[in-house]
Amino acid sequence: MAIKLDKKDKKILEIINNNARLSVANISRKTGIQRDSVLYRIKRMEKLNVIRFFHTAINPTVLGYPIYAFVNFVLHNLNQDNEKLFLGHLKALPNVVYVAKTTGKWDFTINIAAKDLKHFDEVITQIRMKFSKIIKEYESASIIEELKYDYMVDLV
Repeated sequence: MAIKLDKKDKKILEIINNNARLSVANISRKTGIQRDSVLYRIKRMEKLNVIRFFHTAINPTVLGYPIYAFVNFVLHNLNQDNEKLFLGHLKALPNVVYVAKTTGKWDFTINIAAKDLKHFDEVITQIRMKFSKIIKEYESASIIEELKYDYMVDLV
């Protein structure tokens, strides 16, 4: 069931989306909503799982990872045990920074952050070799530039 948010909740989310490091007092000043109400509303939205987490958007390129690519997988001969092993392995790899189960042609999408193309190839080859019995197909697409990065504030 969808959670109903009012204008005050939406104002708070917009402010947090732009700068999650602001104090409750600053959010209160920017929105014109009393501090206690801001705190209550943030805690309520966290409890209702409207706000899942606060996080930093890191620029992988400036940290020495200019290769930032999506890799999509089609799997076959899949069972619960194989899927659990596959996901556990992906989650354990430090250069795999995102893992999602998807619908459509692709079963899973991951993001790999790599130092160079050789490093990217090493990561993807290691995954492919370890799970060659269940990986039917894969495709990669490098991210050249992120053009939009937000958390749906405009939709609520």
